[in-house]
Amino acid sequence: MVQLADLLATDALHLRLVGGDPAVTVRWVATSELDDPTPFLEGGELLLTTGLRTPRAGWARWVGRLVAAGAAGVGFGVGLSHAHVPRTLVSAAAAAGLPLVEVPVPTPFIAVSRRLADLLRRHEHDAEAAAARVGRDLTAAAAGPDGTTAVLRRTARAVAGTAWLLDDDGAVLAASAPVAPPAAALEGLQRVRAQGARAAWTEVSATGSLVLRAGGGSRWLLVAGAPDLPRAARAGIGTAAALLGLLTTRPEVGQEVRACVVELVVTGQADLAVRLAAATGTAVPDPVVVVRWSGTAPPGLLVGDRYALAAPGVRTEGWPGRAGVGRPGPLAAADPSDADGAFARTSAQRPVVHADARSLPALLDPGALAGWARQRLAGLDEHGLRPTLAAFLAHHGARQQAADALGVHRNTVRQRLRHVEEVLGVRLDDPTDRAELWLALGATPPPAPPVQHPGTGAAG
Repeated sequence: MVQLADLLATDALHLRLVGGDPAVTVRWVATSELDDPTPFLEGGELLLTTGLRTPRAGWARWVGRLVAAGAAGVGFGVGLSHAHVPRTLVSAAAAAGLPLVEVPVPTPFIAVSRRLADLLRRHEHDAEAAAARVGRDLTAAAAGPDGTTAVLRRTARAVAGTAWLLDDDGAVLAASAPVAPPAAALEGLQRVRAQGARAAWTEVSATGSLVLRAGGGSRWLLVAGAPDLPRAARAGIGTAAALLGLLTTRPEVGQEVRACVVELVVTGQADLAVRLAAATGTAVPDPVVVVRWSGTAPPGLLVGDRYALAAPGVRTEGWPGRAGVGRPGPLAAADPSDADGAFARTSAQRPVVHADARSLPALLDPGALAGWARQRLAGLDEHGLRPTLAAFLAHHGARQQAADALGVHRNTVRQRLRHVEEVLGVRLDDPTDRAELWLALGATPPPAPPVQHPGTGAAG
């Protein structure tokens, strides 16, 4: 997660902390001169303002609204409406515990936004690299001697806590350390079993997290860790549960293991997927077609949580649920972007959509089209705006539907689309611009995160 301290440490911005905790997490930057900007906030934003108009209700009430809305802090631009940050605002922010930052007039607000976007993207890549390392370590641990204990110990290290393998009655079959599992976790196991569920249970408190995941057979992985588990740890818990199910139920290979194989392939770790598949007798097609699905899983495929793998020429007639079918390609270069793009075009009337090789981009000169597309979309990926633009265009400009597809608030989509227009110099209400952007998106796949291979060390 990006902290306010990361922005403060950027010398080029010349930001100064007036008061508050610099360790607060910042999820986004918002700019507003409204009396009440909270309807446009989702929580975690650093709100930038020049104080063009002193709020009618006063700074204290304005700060109170921001705190109630979950704002991360306020960046106050000085040298325009105010020579200095107003004393009443400083006092109100201090009383409410809201971080307050002074933004000097030479620093444009857009520079703060761009720096945060850069930091978010860097943290995203770091998180993906860390998740890949944990997955690789767990696979190696499972393949070694006493794989069950080795997997539990690596899982415990990822969460900075303890991991246990339990049976259906809560008895400890193996553990990363000689510590009894918490009583609350055993009660959670009984509740899950009473409901007939074979999925997961999580309890988070101020002191820590308890996570229970179903493994193969009558086995459960219980993990106790920090309250806010990083992405690598959360991903590692799922991988560990699948591997423990495999280790404790051989020769049967459960769905959890197949899902792990699929996840490794679509995240660029085909070498690990092949090793795991070979150890479990699972067939992985090469070349491969990646399928994005929801609802009911397509039959006869190697199915994961969101993606499935199929051989080229797979028949899709009568498939249940919705599915976006990608183009065939080598396993080592499997890319879910084609499947994602096809899935975005599915509907109730058209539940299965193929990434058609006969589409317009395929009819044009690939080199010229790719060069034009990169130029047309220059800056889009640097600001992390590709998913928003793709969802907006896929849903014919319907912002609410795009927001639902992205899992964000409609106002967030509106703000990001305005940023798209600024970065690309387009008008999204212009049909020509929208058609060109849709063509350019199809001709330029999104940049892939760095892939870790055994023995190459950690990515930066």
